[in-house]
Amino acid sequence: MKTFSIVLVVILSALISCHKKTENSDCVAVTVTQSGAACSGWGIKVNNITYSSANIPSGFQQEGLRVCANYTLYEDMRLCACCGGTWATINSMSLFVR
Repeated sequence: MKTFSIVLVVILSALISCHKKTENSDCVAVTVTQSGAACSGWGIKVNNITYSSANIPSGFQQEGLRVCANYTLYEDMRLCACCGGTWATINSMSLFVR
């Protein structure tokens, strides 16, 4: 019985620790911007923090545009002048419907 309890605890710990947590599972209000992004590229501004992004759809590349975005933050480990730091991968983006 003791062995069964230990195995159960190990399996449950593995299941809990291996669950991938996304930054935000729902869309969040962000501002599309070119200022503050790496090398004049496009980025998103969330809570007054600008994150560069390499995959903002061209239809949304308008300075100051407020959109609803689902994104994931990641650390860019490349070593170049326009690389490094925390970047955002855009999973989905939509306009606010008013």
